[in-house]
Amino acid sequence: MGWERTSTDDLQRLLVSAEEERSRLAAVQLEFLEELDRRQVHTGDGCRTLGEWVGLVLDTTLEDARGLVRLMRRTADRPDLRGALSDGVSFRRVEALSRIPEDLGLGLDWDVAGLFREAARKARLTAAEEERSVDDRFLVLQPSLDDSSWRLWGGVDAYAGEVIDKTLTELADQLPEVPGEKRLLSAGWKKATALVELCMGAEAPQVDVSVFVTAREAAETDGEAGVVLESGVKVGRRALEAVLCGDTATQVYGITEHGEYMRYGRRHRLATKSQTKALFHKYGGRCGADGCNSRHRLQAHHLRPWSQGGETNLEDMILLCWFHHHVVVHQWGYEIYRHPDHGRIRFRKPTTRGP
Repeated sequence: MGWERTSTDDLQRLLVSAEEERSRLAAVQLEFLEELDRRQVHTGDGCRTLGEWVGLVLDTTLEDARGLVRLMRRTADRPDLRGALSDGVSFRRVEALSRIPEDLGLGLDWDVAGLFREAARKARLTAAEEERSVDDRFLVLQPSLDDSSWRLWGGVDAYAGEVIDKTLTELADQLPEVPGEKRLLSAGWKKATALVELCMGAEAPQVDVSVFVTAREAAETDGEAGVVLESGVKVGRRALEAVLCGDTATQVYGITEHGEYMRYGRRHRLATKSQTKALFHKYGGRCGADGCNSRHRLQAHHLRPWSQGGETNLEDMILLCWFHHHVVVHQWGYEIYRHPDHGRIRFRKPTTRGP
């Protein structure tokens, strides 16, 4: 368009101005969407959700369409954020602010990435939402049209993703250099190779996952807010309980009101080697859940949670396989009880959750 004679400063101002105009148009879109949502327009076009309908009408990705719908609903009772968008504040900044329940103004003390991290820390994650993220796990392996390769994609919950990422990164870093070649191998290629190596029998490295708990926010919400992983991804109460109970090398950092960090080890929570051996003998080297004969990754578990006063002794502990321990108890939230007739271990869906 012949911008050669335009100064760099002027081009920068034009770029910012165009982005501000895009924000103002987005604010208008939110107004339209609110009315269209009230009319339930998507049902008339055979779409399951408003997000799906928006994706079709605007010719955009389902992810972007859902983001627009979410922002419309989050800002429905936040006129300050709608006004900020109309004034040209960036769409992503307003989106991040909409995830934080309290008024931070425009949050100019943070860049947009910092705002999203703050939103992850403050947003509440209920036990039902945690359970849904576990239930929604999936992995798809699809051969190419000529059957010469495979494509893999999927999704997991936040804590599982952190463990997988750290494990594959650790294995990838241990891969040797390609003999006689100087080419630079991408991180993605190394992780894919590490995954193949792990599936072919390589021993998974012990990874260290760090969990940061902002004490006041976690206490006020029973752990539904204020708990994030090292990567900034938020987790909820069940993930925190699993961390405190499991045998993964996990460090928990408590953050005080004044921003001081206190690290809590797990020296006094875990069963000793002699206690674990006794549990193996007691349960015949099998999972203690009624009807389960698994010998895979057996772990000692407190019948009464350690965080609720359970003691690390043989009477208060049971041997569970990885699935019953991490998935059934900590991710699905089932409670353990002894059947009144025969005393064997059973599981039931909880009616309430303790702090």
